[in-house]
Formats: sequence, structure tokens, C-alpha cells
Amino acid sequence: MTGNNIIKCTECDSRDLEHDESQGEVVCNDCGTVLDANQIDTGHPSGQVGENAHMSAQRNDNVGGKTTRRTHFDKREARKNGLGNIIRPDQRAHSQRNVRANDILDEIKRISGSNDVARAAIPILKKCYTKEGEGDGHGKLPLNQMRFIGSKEKDKDKDATYIIRVSAIAIMRILSDLGWIPYQYWQQDADRLGLDRNDVTEAVKINKIRLVNLFRDRVSSIDPRAGMQNLRRNTIEAFEQKMREYIRQHKIQHAEKLLKWFTERIHVLDSDGDGPMAQEKARMLLAMIAICGVELFDEVKMTKKSIAEDIFNLTVGGVNSRLKSEQHGMTKKQFIKKWNANANTA
Repeated sequence: MTGNNIIKCTECDSRDLEHDESQGEVVCNDCGTVLDANQIDTGHPSGQVGENAHMSAQRNDNVGGKTTRRTHFDKREARKNGLGNIIRPDQRAHSQRNVRANDILDEIKRISGSNDVARAAIPILKKCYTKEGEGDGHGKLPLNQMRFIGSKEKDKDKDATYIIRVSAIAIMRILSDLGWIPYQYWQQDADRLGLDRNDVTEAVKINKIRLVNLFRDRVSSIDPRAGMQNLRRNTIEAFEQKMREYIRQHKIQHAEKLLKWFTERIHVLDSDGDGPMAQEKARMLLAMIAICGVELFDEVKMTKKSIAEDIFNLTVGGVNSRLKSEQHGMTKKQFIKKWNANANTA
């Protein structure tokens, strides 16, 4: 509750005042004047505490709507953090009227700059960040992802804003996996916002487990396993275009032969998910092909670091490690350079 020093009515000087905490108002009982409104403290800790904080499924609490919203809090987590006083019934009315699901939705709008992307996210937010659709055996509700807050020094800045941003990018990754939106460069957004990529990946995993369980039990029509072939195709197209843009922006000379060979190798080795290296993740496969191509066309002055990190959001060590592993009795580097689809041999 915000500070309130009103002790008498400014209209009739009556001291018979009623503090309506559920509405956040101070009303004079004698003349009926509303002396103060908006007394709800939006910064009250009860809106931020606990892994079981959630959006109420009560009427008028809609994800994406403009109606009144209320965030509930986890009593056990409140006590654990020395905030047990906030669970008193007379303070429960002052929990932050800004639901986690809607906070995530607002962050998705900011990151994507698109209301269409935000609208696409609403069905998943309803299933994973509210009590709607909850049932035994459907997996733990992701809620506000308090599990990302650890005791280590590196975790000290993982506050509510951090959690909301992690959740927002995780939801957009799932939308991309479903083929509902194009979102291939989530690593760059995570880095820009100072998020641990592993936290984003963990959030995706938690959400997907719940969505799969809900779909399995016919509680939801969202199947996160769908659209994987389209996702792979979209990812390959996006990063192939990104490589072309990088070469153009950095004015890299003699790159025409490299790009032609690069495109041909993708077609041969991936073949829309049916090729001999389709088991590789799309970005990793493209990075390996690009590095092999630069070795073949040494007149193209690109470094392995620029290819791995600047274009494909990977580490040089990770790509090199994959190139050294074996495939059909040779290293993958040799396999990429030599595989002949027509002869079905390297």
C-alpha cells in the first residue's frame, strides 16, 4: 500500500473515513467523497514472490486483455525469503495487478516489435503461465521460472525482469518451432538482453514438456512436435541468407564460387532433412559447410571465428569438434568436402 496520511475529509472535515483496500480507495462515510484512489502498490513484493506465482483464472483476468489482472504469490516461497507477512489476508488485496503472463506478452511485443507475434503467443501463455488447463500429470507449470534464480554470484541479477525476458524468448522459440513465426536469431536477442542462453533453453524445455503432456491428454490442440521439417527448412534458408548478407556487408572478395559451392553442399548433404547429414542441427551443419568452403577457396578471406560466431551464433571450438568427429569412416570435414550424392559415396 502506498503511504496514506489522510485523516479527515477535505470536503466536510469528517474523520469517519472508510479505507476500501480491495478498490484502493479512501471514501468519506458522511458525504461520500472519494478522497483518494489508486492506492494499490504495484511494487508490493507479493506480486514478485514465489515459483507458484500465477495469473488468476478469475473472470476479467485475461491474457492480452485490458481488464483487471491480479498476480497471486507462493506462500512457502514468501516465508522462505522472510516475506511471510505479505500472506496476511488484509494484504492480499495489494498484490501487484500485473500478471506474469501479461508481463511476458508485453516483453514479446517489445522484443519482436510485432503485435502479430504477441497474438500468436497468447495460446501458449494461457497453457503455460496461468492456471487455465492445469491438470494432474501435465507437467510442472513454468509460471515465473523462479528456478533460474540461484545463489551463485552470476545469478544475483536474475530478478523478475530477467525471468520475464527469458520466458518471452522461450515462447518465441516455441512459436518458431511450430512454424507459426520466423524466429531464427534468438541467441542475439538473448545476448543483447544479458540472458544466459542455457536459461532460455531450459525454459523452452519446461514449456514443451507441459505442452506435449497437454496435447497427449487432449487438453490442448497445440502439438510442439509439429512443424519440425518446416522449421529446419526455414532455419537453413534464414542462415544461408544471413551468410550472403554478411559477405555483402563486409565486402568480401571472390565469394561467388564459395556461395555457389555452399548452396550445392547444403542441397546434397541435407536434402530437406533426408540427406546423409540431416541428423546435424541446421546451424551447425551450415557452419561446418561454410568453414570447409573457406578452406577450399582460400582466396575468400573469412575467418573461422567470424563464420562460427558472427554468422551462425556458435563457438569455433564447437564447430571444430564436430568437424573432427567421424562419419562413414572419415572425419566429417572430409565427408562434407567429398560426398557425391549421385554416386552415393565419398
